[in-house]
Amino acid sequence: MSLAPLVLVNPAAGGGRALRSVAWLRERLAARPEARLEITRRPGDAEALAADAGRRGHDRVIAVGGDGTVQEVVNGLLAGGAGAGMGIVPLGSGNDLARSLGLPTETASAWRIAIGHATRRIDAARARNGSGAERWFASAGGIGFDAQVAAAMADRSGWQAGRAGYVLTTLAELRRFDNRHVRLTIDGASETADVLFVAIANGAFYGGGMRIAPGASVDDGLLDVCVVGDISRLTVLRQLRNLYRGTHVAHPAVSMRSGTSVEADGDRGTRIHLDGEPFGQLPIKVTIGHRVLEVASPA
Repeated sequence: MSLAPLVLVNPAAGGGRALRSVAWLRERLAARPEARLEITRRPGDAEALAADAGRRGHDRVIAVGGDGTVQEVVNGLLAGGAGAGMGIVPLGSGNDLARSLGLPTETASAWRIAIGHATRRIDAARARNGSGAERWFASAGGIGFDAQVAAAMADRSGWQAGRAGYVLTTLAELRRFDNRHVRLTIDGASETADVLFVAIANGAFYGGGMRIAPGASVDDGLLDVCVVGDISRLTVLRQLRNLYRGTHVAHPAVSMRSGTSVEADGDRGTRIHLDGEPFGQLPIKVTIGHRVLEVASPA
């Protein structure tokens, strides 16, 4: 049985890489009268279109872009009752959920999977911040330094939105960031600590390829929590390479936890991000939704 896909293209993703794929995508959809392709115009478009997909007869929403586009589609699908599954063509600058799912980076290969019948059900996490806003995410959220970097990256475009820009922004923010005192509660067990950041992960990757939680699985019903303690700026610089390798977990100031519910509160003004998108300030509560989302995957 043929799928009826809704293909959502974020024209800003990947420095315009997603937009350049539109003609190629239209060719692939020419023989599918049941398909629809939409180019988003503003933040929130992909979420609204995904939320309405099932009602309009679409059984697959394909996100063509990066993690921001994927997050919008995840929120739209779950708000709409997940009446459709999701596919991903990773053409953004981060593509962390695609990495965690083992999706190929080559466009044609990713498209064949996104439009195919092989699927898996994965977890998604639901977060609530200090203002009462709620949002789903599928890769990782965080508080502290990484969220500070995410806030600084929010208005970047072109090469500045890619890995080189991320590294430069990280170095710039590091010079002015002070570690934060937080209270962390995981499945009811609490502790307080001074931290550089705390990452709350569903998948293994975040930050454009950093293997923040190397043991994480997207369908195990658990959140993996990486706590990076009160370390110096020099230590941060020395550990940057290890974050991409996943070997930072061996550092004595780094600890890993897991649970189904994570709460954090602490110093005023401590920022939050979800999948690299700013999400206000502490406090935060995150709970896992076990296998709530169907995603196209390699057979």
